Amino acid sequence: MFKRLVSFGAAAIAALTSACEDGPATIPGGWRSAAVWSTMVHASAQGPLWLDVHGQPFGGDGDFKDKVAAAMTNQLVGRQLAFTARRDQADKPEFRVVLAFNAPANADPRDLCAGQIATAAQAGDKVTAVAAFCDKSGLLSSVQGWVAKVEGVDDPRFRRLLGQLTRDLFGSP
Repeated sequence: MFKRLVSFGAAAIAALTSACEDGPATIPGGWRSAAVWSTMVHASAQGPLWLDVHGQPFGGDGDFKDKVAAAMTNQLVGRQLAFTARRDQADKPEFRVVLAFNAPANADPRDLCAGQIATAAQAGDKVTAVAAFCDKSGLLSSVQGWVAKVEGVDDPRFRRLLGQLTRDLFGSP
């Protein structure tokens, strides 16, 4: 009986982990400023935070950047946070999140803050993303992630990736 229970448990775990092979998955960056949360609160106190989006993993959707900003809005627990893809609509544009889709595997988040961004045109089967929260002096935090087999910006799994990126980028208070 115990042997059957163990083999059933192993089969259940294998089934659950195989469902995760297409993501979404995120990995927070190795360094995070102690001022991430307070800087985000300051930067977004009077209006949306600027989301500087680079790359078009699904082709030429004209609303892509706005849809990404909308999907990342209000993804934090305990804090309302709005994003805008338009610099002129941000209350404090010197604070920004830079998000690059399909950047090279060795992309350095500090380069995103410095404006050095390289992206591929389309993802193919897998969309990768690297995000950096930046202020005037550079990097405050970063995260990278991926998801496979998504259809477009409105795909629920792509939207989950954006939510995970947001939560990992800012952490909790």
